[in-house]
Amino acid sequence: MSVVDPEFDFPFDQMTPLPPVDPLQELQTATRQVFVEYATGDHARTSAAILRVLQLLHGLPIVGVDEVERLAMGRAVEAVLSVFCQPDYLVPEEYGYPLLIFNVLIANIMEGCLLTTTDSHILLVRGQSQMVFKSLLLYSARNNCELDISGLLVLNPDLTSRWLYQTWKVVFSGNCSEKVTANLSRFLSFMDHRLLPAADMQELYFGCTYPGFPEERRAKELINHSIQKYVSVSVKSRPNPRKVAVFSEYWSRGHSVHRTLGKYIEALRPHFHVTLLHCLRDVADLDTSMFDATLRIPFDGSALDLSALTDHEFSAVIFPDVGMTLPSIMMVNQRIAPVQMMMTGHPVSTFGSQLDYFISGQKVDVPMLARQNYSERLVLLPGYGAVHELPSYRPQGRTKTSSEILINCSWYGQKIHWRCLQTVNEALRQCSQRVKLRIFAGNAPVLHKGYPAFLNEISRQMTSCWVELVPHVAYDEYMGMMEEGDFAIDVFPYAGSNTVADNLHLRKPTLVREGYRWFNRIGPAMLRSAGLEDWIATSDGEYQRKLIRLVNDPDYVQEYCVRLQQADLETLVFHSEGAPEFAQFVKNVVSDNRFYPGDEPIIL
Repeated sequence: MSVVDPEFDFPFDQMTPLPPVDPLQELQTATRQVFVEYATGDHARTSAAILRVLQLLHGLPIVGVDEVERLAMGRAVEAVLSVFCQPDYLVPEEYGYPLLIFNVLIANIMEGCLLTTTDSHILLVRGQSQMVFKSLLLYSARNNCELDISGLLVLNPDLTSRWLYQTWKVVFSGNCSEKVTANLSRFLSFMDHRLLPAADMQELYFGCTYPGFPEERRAKELINHSIQKYVSVSVKSRPNPRKVAVFSEYWSRGHSVHRTLGKYIEALRPHFHVTLLHCLRDVADLDTSMFDATLRIPFDGSALDLSALTDHEFSAVIFPDVGMTLPSIMMVNQRIAPVQMMMTGHPVSTFGSQLDYFISGQKVDVPMLARQNYSERLVLLPGYGAVHELPSYRPQGRTKTSSEILINCSWYGQKIHWRCLQTVNEALRQCSQRVKLRIFAGNAPVLHKGYPAFLNEISRQMTSCWVELVPHVAYDEYMGMMEEGDFAIDVFPYAGSNTVADNLHLRKPTLVREGYRWFNRIGPAMLRSAGLEDWIATSDGEYQRKLIRLVNDPDYVQEYCVRLQQADLETLVFHSEGAPEFAQFVKNVVSDNRFYPGDEPIIL
């Protein structure tokens, strides 16, 4: 996922400017009000006051780097919990879910600002009449204690399901913690057919890939099953082989989905009438230049209104970015058209939806691993399964201003895995040169006030180098800063695609760790095309050895920089290979869904 992804930036309506208010002072005032309301014995007003404090914390225009900010956030949460855990305080039903939404915010602030967890608070609510609800609101993957999640799922499947979806938000700042990922894996191991659909289930569906554990498939299968069982909708259609639809919320210029899949969708236009389907964003925020029509499907936050699709004529629906939004997950679990396929905008299988095909590339995916990696039938186009748009940035010749080895790390927050950090730190411990990692973590760790905990964990693990954490910056500034790097290293197990393309465009050789899935094979595929096979590692140990050499041997790095300067990357990497074949594949399957008999991978 590109570091310039706006996927976590939510639009807000324009409001009349208000006089400036000190946000920390407002937080302090709201915190005092919690005690005032609690003293009256009015549980509803107390709950409203607690909710107000949590909402203020969520919306604070600070990330928690400054010690004053951390202390203020920590004190506010500690004060709220001191009331929340009182045995005579009962949460009215209408406040239950609105408070549960802040499960991860509470956990992040406790660990990031106060260097502790809610373990002691969970002990305080034992034996209370609302013990189950209060315990779940307090419990997350940051805790050291363990709750009987499997028992709670049997006791209250709706509440436990809602809790699981909310608590998964910790992955955006917590994937760098071994404890957090181990707890998330344990949570999933307790889930079964009782899991119910609920708001924010996209947090689990999207986030379960990043920790790199096998429970990912189980999680998606359970969510798909719950949607198909409880939210299934019948959609009548009159398929016209000349009409297809594309469902995407991120079809905007500059977004990673558009940057890698635009050429494929563009290739459909001579053959089909193409409609863009969307739910969440205004059509003005989307690039509609490749489409003949647009259609917005109503969505109220929990349910789709598919009446807009009644008697539609789509012979196929194409999903570029399944899993990144709740509507996309709900859509792929309905049979909208005779043919349904997904692409590599979020390059992981749905593992059990109503999709028929996964569109990939021969240079990336391995046919013999198709059943292991996909529930959809794998389609291998010539090329990568992505057509990387040539970056618009023109190199400015920026160079570093310090003497240490500067390494570009275009690692979006939830991709930063503790195993990668350990591997890099151990390699740098054995290096003779001073090193700075410039980590472009984007907005992800900032979500739910996770930045202090994220910063603490990075600082704790990375003891063999300097680390510069760069938040979300404009694309040109990001590329300018990357120009200053000596070379780049990719993260693993969930690796980069556009970020590798960005470094190659800047002629920065990139060390990658090859795995067995599209998301950790696309970078190596691009490097092979560019003649950089020596920069591909196939094990953690090899990654370490190669990184040690890159740091200790600047002449070796410079040799490859010169090679990249001389390479015709527009021909080798930034090409449109596979786009015509994609259009032909769609033509074939809409004319006859049995055009490619059998269930083995289709190699075009």
